[in-house]
Amino acid sequence: MTRLVPIREIAHLRLALPSDDRWVREVDWIPVSPTEIHLACRYYPMAVRFEGPKPSLGLIVDQRYIMHPLLNSAGAWWGAYRPIALRCFPFAAPHIGDDPLEDIVIDADSKYLSETIGIPIVDDAGRLVNELHRLFRLLQRGQESFAGALDQYLIGNLLVPLGNTDQPLYVLDSARFLHLEHAALGAMARHGFLSVDLAVACLFSLQNLRPDYRPKGDGRPRRSMPAPSIVPDMLAMDDLPLVLDDSELISLWDIDALRAEGQP
Repeated sequence: MTRLVPIREIAHLRLALPSDDRWVREVDWIPVSPTEIHLACRYYPMAVRFEGPKPSLGLIVDQRYIMHPLLNSAGAWWGAYRPIALRCFPFAAPHIGDDPLEDIVIDADSKYLSETIGIPIVDDAGRLVNELHRLFRLLQRGQESFAGALDQYLIGNLLVPLGNTDQPLYVLDSARFLHLEHAALGAMARHGFLSVDLAVACLFSLQNLRPDYRPKGDGRPRRSMPAPSIVPDMLAMDDLPLVLDDSELISLWDIDALRAEGQP
């Protein structure tokens, strides 16, 4: 059974990650930060997880669901971008406060802790601990800012379970989002564009999900945009019913009069 302890209790130990990155296979889903969503969505499917009082947005890093390999045959990292949460492994931070030694935790029996090999977890400058604390704070702020948008997706029935799997993960359904009424879309963007921006990133990220796990849609025809009545390249300025105002915004006569009044 995992027993999480704060770094303060294992400050005398060292971090001994293996020479390869096969440990990535132990991770299936990781939280994502707002600073990386537009980059991360190019390489990882984005999914929502419901644990605790609020939904969380993250990246699927389980190789069973991703189109491209993250590791090469030697077990070395082959992915184009290493997400923030993977850079924090094997540490966690359920709550971020002002004390890195208490906020950051790790399994007391982790195989990545050693008394003799690896790098010091706590050195005189506190470089590793302070950097971990900064990254965990980014992730926490991200989940706090995403919560409202994820609630909107839930209310709008835009989330569907990750197909054919027991994973408690949900992805955005592109067909349902496409059929949103204009009023609903307007309501999402009423106080900010985070909901729409995040939805676009989530939908774009689905290209990284293996086809067997992608939402299948509801069978309704896709909404089509009306064809333009006029071909833009054939427009002639003289044919448009326009009236151009060629007067000055400020009368030159008024400027001259003001200059005259300012003279002694």
